[in-house]
Amino acid sequence: MNALMLEGWTPILLCGIVFAIGMYITSRKVSKKVVLLTATVLSLISVGLIIFSKDVVGGWDGIFLAYFTITCFAGVWIGTFVGTLSKR
Repeated sequence: MNALMLEGWTPILLCGIVFAIGMYITSRKVSKKVVLLTATVLSLISVGLIIFSKDVVGGWDGIFLAYFTITCFAGVWIGTFVGTLSKR
């Protein structure tokens, strides 16, 4: 039963992990200013997608898009914080 419940969440969780790893690698390679600018731009895109999923898409498809976007948003900021803190 638990394996069936995790099956639907796997792409959402995997996307968040990919974004976190990507931002971690980016934060290790470029300056802090560029990383924060990139994270801010990706955050604005995420907020726009959440509003789009609520207002335009709606329904269950909109809920999936919102969950997907929130996970990517969390992955971006987790990767940014961990990368900038470990760079010191």
